[in-house]
Amino acid sequence: MERTATPISTPDWMKTSEVAARMGCTQRAVRNRLHRGSIPVRWTFVERTIHVNRAQFLAWLEGGDGRAEKA
Repeated sequence: MERTATPISTPDWMKTSEVAARMGCTQRAVRNRLHRGSIPVRWTFVERTIHVNRAQFLAWLEGGDGRAEKA
């Protein structure tokens, strides 16, 4: 749930469009859930686009228990 303004490398991060596709929902739903903390992963803005930590998201998605391991 932590945001950073640090530039990031793409392979470790995924855009909301990819997150939405994996979850079967809209990008707006993903953004809302990130802001509410319902998807408990680290995320950041890069060039006005939200990017989600790939490892944390995939761990959360597999576990589905609301916890994500810190990267």
